[in-house]
Amino acid sequence: MSRIVISVCKVMTLVGLTISLVPNIAAKKNAAIGPSGREIYTDRCGACHGEDGKGNGPAVGALKVAPADLTLLAKRNGGTFPAEHVKTMVSEWVDISAHGSREMPIWGDLFNPKNAASQQIANDRFKSLVAYIESIQQ
Repeated sequence: MSRIVISVCKVMTLVGLTISLVPNIAAKKNAAIGPSGREIYTDRCGACHGEDGKGNGPAVGALKVAPADLTLLAKRNGGTFPAEHVKTMVSEWVDISAHGSREMPIWGDLFNPKNAASQQIANDRFKSLVAYIESIQQ
């Protein structure tokens, strides 16, 4: 097999795993209440970063670069959790190819408000996710 075919197979495997492991959280929760940070993490991040955040999710085998151990963010930042950096990594579609392009990030439209009215909902989701990631720091 050519390298291109192997790469396409790996990407398709990752997409398949993500689709199968990422339930539609909008269907699970009342939109007024919204998902918890843990639920967002599990649904949108866990396939790669792992249930425990250590970068050991079930999709790791299909990745070219191992996902970050999210439990060490504070430790790597002199003991201070980099909340704004984490939010930027998600909200501004920082160039992490595994997260997908701006048009189709791995977390879908969860953080991409369709209008000004949904901006607060997106902000609340960011806060919940960032707070959860902060809670799993070592």
